[in-house]
Amino acid sequence: MANTFKSNLDRFRSSWYIWLFPLFAVGISVWLFMGYFDQRGPQIKIHFDDASSIKADKTTIRYRGVNIGTVDKIVISDDNKEAIAHVTLLRDATEFAVEGSRFWVVTPKVNIQGVSGLETIFEGPYIAVDPGPRNAKRKLDFSGRATSGIEESLEDTSTYYLEAPFVESINTGDPVSFRGLNVGSVTHVNLSKTSQAVVVQINIENRYTKLIRSNTVFWRKVGVDAKLGLFKSEVKISSLESLLRGGIDFFTPDPAGPMAKARSRFALNPAPPKDWEKWNPKLEFPSRVD
Repeated sequence: MANTFKSNLDRFRSSWYIWLFPLFAVGISVWLFMGYFDQRGPQIKIHFDDASSIKADKTTIRYRGVNIGTVDKIVISDDNKEAIAHVTLLRDATEFAVEGSRFWVVTPKVNIQGVSGLETIFEGPYIAVDPGPRNAKRKLDFSGRATSGIEESLEDTSTYYLEAPFVESINTGDPVSFRGLNVGSVTHVNLSKTSQAVVVQINIENRYTKLIRSNTVFWRKVGVDAKLGLFKSEVKISSLESLLRGGIDFFTPDPAGPMAKARSRFALNPAPPKDWEKWNPKLEFPSRVD
């Protein structure tokens, strides 16, 4: 009988050791699970026109280089017009889920001002955020911008639309210039309602809107213009910014037409018109420097 008791005791000890590791694993899992929910903050949605550079479970949300959340999943909106990133913020980042917060995708960018976003070459793109004002109302649904950099303020600008069959070299953020002076920027590029053309939205600073006339001509800025002939060849190289970024130029022929109203539409030409350098209309402009 003593031997039987000892055998049962040994069997119990052996069985107890077998169950020790699974119990330990369950305990660790519960601890990690509780820690995850303890650090979990608000869940928000960010709408993008294009989310090709955003990856679920990989793309992070950052503020001043600090991770404050992660993209959980990406879905298409019910009307198939947008991609929606479902994001979980950290518990300490609740102040970002308020009205006025702005989100944009950071990718490598090279322009005349320098190089930015190089860290994304190795780490991949991330979503940056500019927080809304303190004590703002709570908000869980936002519109994001799928380009690098903080969205430029559209205050004190007027909107115009340019149409073209193709826009291979035009991107959001590209400059719009007059006589080499940047007076606005490209703020949106999208297909027309019938998908038969591309519509480029530009915003011109209000102090320069007197330059936009009913007969103003817009064209894609060309970095290198080469004219090759049998006996004579000519190559013109524009500014470094044109080579790196492209953009849009515009000018008005003589005589200048009346001022164009905001939201007017123009054709976007692939190249400048012939002999445009000879145009020299008188455009009254109040803020001049003598």
